[in-house]
Amino acid sequence: MIALEVFAKDLRLHARDARFLATLALFGLSLVLILSVAFGPLFRDPAREASATLWAALFFAGVLGLTRALDFESEAGGGEALRLTGADPFSVYVGKAAAGFLLMAALYALLLPCAAVFYDVGSLAVLPQAAGVAALALIGYAAWGTLFASLARGAKARELLLSILLFPTLIPLWIGAVKLTRALWADGSIDTVRDWVKIMVVVDLLGLTLAAWLYETIQESEA
Repeated sequence: MIALEVFAKDLRLHARDARFLATLALFGLSLVLILSVAFGPLFRDPAREASATLWAALFFAGVLGLTRALDFESEAGGGEALRLTGADPFSVYVGKAAAGFLLMAALYALLLPCAAVFYDVGSLAVLPQAAGVAALALIGYAAWGTLFASLARGAKARELLLSILLFPTLIPLWIGAVKLTRALWADGSIDTVRDWVKIMVVVDLLGLTLAAWLYETIQESEA
């Protein structure tokens, strides 16, 4: 119940800031366009270049979403209010991670067709599998990103600290997402790179497990 309330609260905060959502979408689309121009006009491996472009744009844009979520909470005093209610810290974390996941999923839904059109790759037949790959990558991104965003809260250079913590941790997820998406767009199947699914699942579970262990301590240190 607490998780659902936190999830709804974070979504309402994002929905109220249309300018930020437009900025996030524009940033992601600009990265896709710039990289497609940089790789083009003749693509050596369109599927590989398109998948790398898509996931680079998503991962970099995600940092904006995480830092803006921290700004929302600081401006509204939400973090302190949640601590005073005695809400279960892990439920709070789950709600925040779910809101972050939904925001990234919406951005993915916007950028996926753009990357496919710019590079002339993909088909509707592999869309369900592509959505599965996205779910694996974005669950891990939201899990680790929400945890590290909480660690970086209050730091003077929190955007820099968040990036330093987040990107090295997410390298296996990024590589796996690129390889699996490339296989789907090039071959229509992930059979040749199926082991990356297991790696991504492990990274996702590690993020959630570490959050269950540490998030309460992080909240107490901020009190």
